[in-house]
Amino acid sequence: MPLIRNLKHQFGLGMIEVLVAGLVFAVGVLGLSTMQVKAKRTSYDALQRSLATSLARDMAARIRSNPTAIDTYAAISFLGGVTSGNEPSPNCKSAQCTATELANHDLWEWEQALEGAAEVSNNVNTGGLTQPSGCIDNNAGLITITIAWEGFGGKTNPTGSTCGESRGLYGTDNINRKIVVLDTFIEAI
Repeated sequence: MPLIRNLKHQFGLGMIEVLVAGLVFAVGVLGLSTMQVKAKRTSYDALQRSLATSLARDMAARIRSNPTAIDTYAAISFLGGVTSGNEPSPNCKSAQCTATELANHDLWEWEQALEGAAEVSNNVNTGGLTQPSGCIDNNAGLITITIAWEGFGGKTNPTGSTCGESRGLYGTDNINRKIVVLDTFIEAI
């Protein structure tokens, strides 16, 4: 009967045990919320990278379909992150254009896509990349299309590309700068 006697003297949980349980629960909830925030950021970065890759491939296809104007495409220092002007004339979708006019129209459309002009809310572009910079280089037919945007930190300048570095858009020492680089060979005609 000694066991029964010991049970009679215990009267529930102590206040310290309740506080410890509450603390453990609070730390667990904090850990879950931190994990959720990291998952959201990672998902957003993946979406931005996917969009940048798609836009780089789009520009490569545009250059490939208009190889006589390679130098016009590569003459730009960067596109994106600024309000692009009006659509160049003539509109090459509804009128015939020279190769140079088509290249200028392609660059304008590409900049619109970089800035997310396809999705607008209250007269503000809401689609596209965050603080985009698009760069095109031509080295004897080797076309390098680079797209930089503002991400959530990480590596800086992983490929040696300088696209968008001098614009001051990506935090101190470009710590938030993310890039996609697409190399393709297109023979000029």
